[in-house]
Amino acid sequence: MMTTATIRRLSPAALALLLALWCAGSTAFDWPRMAYRVERDVVYGRGYVQKPGAVGQYELRDLKFDLVAPRGKALQPRMGLVLIHGGSFEGGDKGEGHIQALACALARRGIVCFVMNYRLSGEFPPAPEPYAPDPLKAAGHAAIVDAKVLLRHVQAHAASLGVDRNRIVIGGESAGAITALGAGLSDPDQFACDLPGLPVPEMNHPGVTPKPKAIVNLWGMADLFLELFSPGDPPIMTVHGGKDFTVGLSLMPAETIKAACEKNGIPNVYYPVKEAGHGVWDINVDGKDLAGLVESFLDKYVQKQN
Repeated sequence: MMTTATIRRLSPAALALLLALWCAGSTAFDWPRMAYRVERDVVYGRGYVQKPGAVGQYELRDLKFDLVAPRGKALQPRMGLVLIHGGSFEGGDKGEGHIQALACALARRGIVCFVMNYRLSGEFPPAPEPYAPDPLKAAGHAAIVDAKVLLRHVQAHAASLGVDRNRIVIGGESAGAITALGAGLSDPDQFACDLPGLPVPEMNHPGVTPKPKAIVNLWGMADLFLELFSPGDPPIMTVHGGKDFTVGLSLMPAETIKAACEKNGIPNVYYPVKEAGHGVWDINVDGKDLAGLVESFLDKYVQKQN
């Protein structure tokens, strides 16, 4: 690390070069990283999981997110984006490299990102019928519940987080995209709790409306939620690979979402990448990378709203 004494010993030419590198944002010194800050493992709520060795008995555990936010105080509250990792509802983590890199890129663009973890199938979270018999479906239900808990958390704490409560959006990749679609399309009273008989913790802000202003769907599907599409739903951006056979068959999941949006008059931005498989992290359209495409979508449909 360069100390004050070291800087004082530099020649004028060296100081000028150092200043030029600073102004240019040289990656040699990783100046872009200085544009955002990261706070790990922030608790946003609590969720029920099965007690070890006790089938049908549940206990609460903390739910956590990583805050990836622009440095400094903005003149106006910023947009907030809940980001959800993939992993087939069996694994994955908010610390995964791709989702973190996307959050950092968007934070450099002025968006406050909340990269969340959620309950997984191996924790056997409770769920109502028809989700309960299948551990993966139960975990999918729990993930949507958790996503809506985080949306409520951001709404409730918008002022302290520096976020505009009228510009909170949600997105995810793979299973995280399925979760984002379920949370974003459902009514406020849907996926509001695990089971009717289990009390909702007060820190989950059950009285707060969690409807986001837009949904970013990265190679997910909405086949389980087609009945949730209705006029007035948030705009949806979709990226999907033509050789993706992990989530659905090729482009069919994305085409289904596109058709549902068109039927209900929902704004829909669709980027099919015919030669790509599952996880189109390296997409480039007209010189824009994934973060640039997300930024353009949000700028068009959310950023300019009052």
